[in-house]
Amino acid sequence: MKEIIISLLKPFADFCFRCVNLVSTDVALFLYISVLVAIAVWVLTLRQEKPQRNQRPGKFLFVHDLRVWAILILFVQAVIYIIFS
Repeated sequence: MKEIIISLLKPFADFCFRCVNLVSTDVALFLYISVLVAIAVWVLTLRQEKPQRNQRPGKFLFVHDLRVWAILILFVQAVIYIIFS
């Protein structure tokens, strides 16, 4: 049974391997950063998730918006990828 599954999946795996090897590192970097930017734009279009002012008196409400943290994490991921690539 194992050999049958391997024989069925091997041509597809070889095709994927050849396609991945055709992509240069510069193109991969561009694609990765593009995906992160697209996700950041999508996050910005989401509805704002802030608590009401009476729920957290005296606190900065912008730090409670999850969109701020999501974009910060995406930015950190992009910087780390650019530095170590």
